[in-house]
Amino acid sequence: MQINKIVFIHNTAMWYRRTFFMMLNEIYNIEFIFTHIHIHRKIYNIESFDSIEWIKSLDYKILKNYFNIIKPHGIAFGMIIESLRDYDLVVGGSWDSISEVIETIIFFTIAKLRKKPIILFREDWGWKRKTKKNIILTVFARTVTKSADALVVPGTRHKEYFISLGTQPEKIFIMPNACNISMKDGNYINKDNLRDKFKIGDKKVILYVGRLVKQKGVDYLLKAFARYSKENNDVVLVIVGNGECQNKMELLSKDLKIDNSVYFIGHVEYDNLPAYYLLCNVCVIPSITYKIADAWAFVVNEAMYFGKPVIATEAVGAAYDMIKNGKNGYMIPEKDSYSIYSAMKKILSDHKLEMKMGSESKKIYEEGFREKNMVEGFSKAVKYLQLTKEKQV
Repeated sequence: MQINKIVFIHNTAMWYRRTFFMMLNEIYNIEFIFTHIHIHRKIYNIESFDSIEWIKSLDYKILKNYFNIIKPHGIAFGMIIESLRDYDLVVGGSWDSISEVIETIIFFTIAKLRKKPIILFREDWGWKRKTKKNIILTVFARTVTKSADALVVPGTRHKEYFISLGTQPEKIFIMPNACNISMKDGNYINKDNLRDKFKIGDKKVILYVGRLVKQKGVDYLLKAFARYSKENNDVVLVIVGNGECQNKMELLSKDLKIDNSVYFIGHVEYDNLPAYYLLCNVCVIPSITYKIADAWAFVVNEAMYFGKPVIATEAVGAAYDMIKNGKNGYMIPEKDSYSIYSAMKKILSDHKLEMKMGSESKKIYEEGFREKNMVEGFSKAVKYLQLTKEKQV
């Protein structure tokens, strides 16, 4: 089977996909179709991606949304026209909203009628709550998954989830998520400036980076920090990010009497994040299963790129593949502030362990979670389709 043209359907051009998309663009004749380019507004509550300059190097189209009464966005009916164009392989598939369910039905149906192969690209796992909505979506996911010719998922937990839906293991390929962060000139100077700005001095730094929403479990981190800071006055907690729970978290820090040691930084531009990772001694991702688990959490990648120990809960998809318990950090039970406290204490009370874990984090990142590893996973799925179709002929 000859694949001359690939159509890659995705909701938006997030910064963490930039290098991956550009590398695919260099290898394949590929067109990217973005269906909901401004979805980041709802997810991250920021406006800074209105002009996404880097996608201009790609062959891409941004589809208009119709019937915007369907929240959080309308339907990209341009999918019909795009699905009828000339291509040999289509990549995509989503059920994160009613709009995306309709769009997936459109291009899956047309591709099947035209006998074009489909690679499903999903990050689902950990749907523990048996709500009516989740049951319906699970049935839809099972149907779509079985009709796809191959799947690409970021990790082992995701693969296990789709196998549980009845998908054949041999057609699921792990395409490990890679972040887009990098070390630049001035990062260490910016780190020192932060230490001076917040008057941290020689204190150790615990870092949280992410949205301040219920799913992220920041309240458990605050309670863990309150316990630890009673025993050690040489530590601060830096919280980077904003969200609907920010006021609630700030009030909680006051109630716990730790507000003098907790810094709520708010939103930080991506290019300025390296200084915060360099500043910290350990990075904590305390996510909980709220409706669904945390699909991946790129903060794990980013912290490990900078050689930092990582503590993440079992609700974090990346933890199962990136954290080697006791070697580069700890994977702990969710909704358990004592476990967060205990893990932080083990790392911060042993400088040699902290350095060893940080070094191991960097090694794990470099060996398995670079953009090249992501491209390799995608390419394996494409080659599998080619071989499968050739055997059928």
